Amino acid sequence: MPDYTHAPEPLGVPTRRAALRLLDAVLRRGESLESALPAATRAIHGPDRGLAHAIAAETLRRLPDLDAMIDSVTKTNLPDDAKARMALRIALVQVLILGTPSHAAISTVLPLVDGGPRKLVHGVFGTLFRANMLLPEVPTLPAPVELRWEAAWG
Repeated sequence: MPDYTHAPEPLGVPTRRAALRLLDAVLRRGESLESALPAATRAIHGPDRGLAHAIAAETLRRLPDLDAMIDSVTKTNLPDDAKARMALRIALVQVLILGTPSHAAISTVLPLVDGGPRKLVHGVFGTLFRANMLLPEVPTLPAPVELRWEAAWG
């Protein structure tokens, strides 16, 4: 009899799950992206590993802008480390930076919040997508970095 309790994840989800692990390692545990890569992407290979790295790197690069975008359509700001915020960051980077079709971006991040606020993630993503939101051409620096650079170089 087949074991249906451990069905494989839909295509593309393991890559997004690896990107989520990378972001968690960097943002919560303070690891560098490169040092977190082997453990976070252990279950995927080749192009999928490269895609997980690209999603995480672009998310980190665009973090202030992604968060401002998400916060612009929510009544109360989601916690910085909430899975819903992480899933939205990943979906938005895929669509706005990497050119992933919106249906593929949302369908591959919703499993990341199973048992959680799937409707919230889907609703916020849909609202932003319908509003044709765009990221700034030049990424915004995080406030502490901007202050440090301004103090150092004026």
